[in-house]
Amino acid sequence: METTFWDYQDQIAYNKEKANKVQLAETPHSRTTLWCLLPGQRIHPHEHAGDHIWLVLEGEGTFLGAGGPRPVTPGTLLVAPQGRPHGVENTSGEGLVFVSISAG
Repeated sequence: METTFWDYQDQIAYNKEKANKVQLAETPHSRTTLWCLLPGQRIHPHEHAGDHIWLVLEGEGTFLGAGGPRPVTPGTLLVAPQGRPHGVENTSGEGLVFVSISAG
């Protein structure tokens, strides 16, 4: 697989019906996606067999999962280890955009 590059802003795509997942890359050891949530949209808390790393790029929201609700804003970096619940809700009046890197 070749090294790939993106300007994340060119990849932003919202869906009026639900949180939208834009697949950027998949390798044998990881998957990278861009999540785009309109105001009020959410990703319900869920668990995975591998670790997840989220980096908030735009907007504001509330992390839902282990450790209770916490605000997330641009620059928030969180690591959800394997088997730990994690989700997010866009609680702002603008789009929430974050990159998710899944390992394992």
